[in-house]
Amino acid sequence: MPAPRSCSPARTVRRFLAQVAPAPDAGDAELLSQFLAGDHEAFAVLVRRHGPMVLGVCRRGLGPGPDSDDAFQATFLALARHARQVRGRDDLGAWLHRVALHACHRARARRAKTESVELPDVPGPNSDPLADLSWREVRRMLDEELNRLPGRLRAPLVACYLDGQTREEAARRLGWSASTLKRRLRRGLDVLRARLTRRGIAPAAVG
Repeated sequence: MPAPRSCSPARTVRRFLAQVAPAPDAGDAELLSQFLAGDHEAFAVLVRRHGPMVLGVCRRGLGPGPDSDDAFQATFLALARHARQVRGRDDLGAWLHRVALHACHRARARRAKTESVELPDVPGPNSDPLADLSWREVRRMLDEELNRLPGRLRAPLVACYLDGQTREEAARRLGWSASTLKRRLRRGLDVLRARLTRRGIAPAAVG
């Protein structure tokens, strides 16, 4: 009898979520409260809502494979464990982005302890230090700089650019006016571009 095929945790979660009814218009805080009251479908809705963003962070940080699947699972496990502490937050997407990034850092540290590291060739005097950067590495730098922004600037960027929310949706979920969201988005992008430029990344890579 053939052995059953293994399935990654992230794939299992995504397959389960495909069977869940479309996400209601409830806010993240309300869904967390429902989860704490025993409604596990409310938690599934949160994973559906923020899962693509979290998986993107994990794959940019670790590449596709079991490590990124584990980081994805660890991020939502942290949400389940700390739901009571974070349920009052309006910026849950930004919180998940930070937790996912930390999960990637821990996974890379574990990987570094178990893998042999080849020293790179010494670059020539006229070499471009960014010439060999892959787009995934650039996006990882973007995630790192995004994580360093103040919460009021990080939250709208995560909501609109990573979570795929419209500005109207983001403003409503964050509890801000449309003008406040627009102003903080613009300021966040300006700061992010400046920080990436200092790291040698062209501003066109952002926004």
